[in-house]
Amino acid sequence: MKYPIMLDITGKRVVIIGGGNVALRKIKGLIDTGADILVVAPHILPEIKAFDVRIKEEAYRTEHLEGAFMLFICTNNPEVNQMVLRDSKPDQLVNDTTEQANSHFFNMATVMKNDLLVGISTVGGNPGYAKKVKREIGQLVENIATEEIKNRNK
Repeated sequence: MKYPIMLDITGKRVVIIGGGNVALRKIKGLIDTGADILVVAPHILPEIKAFDVRIKEEAYRTEHLEGAFMLFICTNNPEVNQMVLRDSKPDQLVNDTTEQANSHFFNMATVMKNDLLVGISTVGGNPGYAKKVKREIGQLVENIATEEIKNRNK
């Protein structure tokens, strides 16, 4: 059974191994968190380079994982993916986007309006269905007044 959680990763090092479209999606989700994001890959999309993230356009090396709190494996190279898994430390959270069984966590689809955040998951079973539900919940949330969230404990 999975345990849903929200993490404050402000200032935490997040390492993304890979520089393609999957890495780009992860960066888009992470960019506003305040995390210290490092992207490592021999070839990195120009769209990734446009973000305020650290870039190492080079082959993966073990030392890229030093000090990382969270790792995303986003390559299409099985050898590199296995190296990252082998090199990761027990206290590092790993998301292998190529093989869910290797992951400590995976991302949920989310809908956000002001301070209301709704997480949607099929526990990894059917991400396409989660996207469908996200669209439906997004339409519902559009019509919800969220101003009272600011009135916490009043």
